[in-house]
Amino acid sequence: MHFSLPVDNLDDKLFPCGPNHTQWEYYNGKCYYFSLKKGTWSWANDQCRDNRAQLVVINDMGEQNFLQTRARNARHWLGLTDVDIEGEWKWVDGSSYRNGFRYWKRGEPNNDLSDEHCAHLWGNGEWNDVYCTYPCYYICEKSLPRIF
Repeated sequence: MHFSLPVDNLDDKLFPCGPNHTQWEYYNGKCYYFSLKKGTWSWANDQCRDNRAQLVVINDMGEQNFLQTRARNARHWLGLTDVDIEGEWKWVDGSSYRNGFRYWKRGEPNNDLSDEHCAHLWGNGEWNDVYCTYPCYYICEKSLPRIF
């Protein structure tokens, strides 16, 4: 006796971010990559762009919780910086920081070392500003690929 199951779109179900992106994780219509290497904020930003993605922009508490859980208590770069003008934080995608979601650690951002212009997730998931050359893991995000 031989049983056969339909496999149409099996790759789409197993790998919603695409069969060539098996290391990416799906959440709420987006795909996320959690790096295994540490680097500077600029290097991390370039790595995401090279993969047609961007450093992660956190839009709500649901996304925050997803990222916090997957970050496994390690520090990860966010797509948030005030490198152009101190105190004027901007997301890499241009979305509103002023009216958007925030999850800073108490007392942050504080520019404590007078050169803290990039944001990262602390191990507990709260945000912190730190100097952009600090070695951190990073999280890239991109929209779910369209299948035609």
